[in-house]
Amino acid sequence: MMNEERLFQFIIHHSSFITSLWGFVMSINTILVSTDFSENAQVASEKACELAGLLKARLHVLHVQDESSLRVAIKEGLLDTCETDEAIRTAVERLIEERFARLLAKTDCAGVEITHLSRRGDAAAQTLAYAKEIHADMIVIGRHGEGVLSNLISAVLGSVAEVIIRKSPCPVLVVRRDHRQK
Repeated sequence: MMNEERLFQFIIHHSSFITSLWGFVMSINTILVSTDFSENAQVASEKACELAGLLKARLHVLHVQDESSLRVAIKEGLLDTCETDEAIRTAVERLIEERFARLLAKTDCAGVEITHLSRRGDAAAQTLAYAKEIHADMIVIGRHGEGVLSNLISAVLGSVAEVIIRKSPCPVLVVRRDHRQK
């Protein structure tokens, strides 16, 4: 039985043969990975970067801020140093840039063209809109929760990953935290 890494390598190296069996050729030139800077998103970013390197694709890393700057500042303890709304927005933007830097520093993306940006709004809607805007050939996302309760909540309420999978204009690769190479 092939392990996950060998299977991944086999698919990448034999992709033209595999796709010709299905009667179409799919080229992947632009990959979008959506991040909330969680551990799951870190693993998804690592896999997206690895895939982009193997395919010589561009990588877009998107963070969607779905809360107001004030709420983020409160959660992150930034209010002590900020006295104005502008100072709060600037502090939150700086925090997001620091998190992008940390996320990208933890991934081996040598040779991969990377664009990163942050948007505001609904995470699923903004991710899907950006995927269309950049003509993404693939979206890579991390999946939170693997238990029965998480699956039940996703089934009833929906999750960002579930919405993206259902409405994506391109294939979606879902990465779980346990997909990290040891």
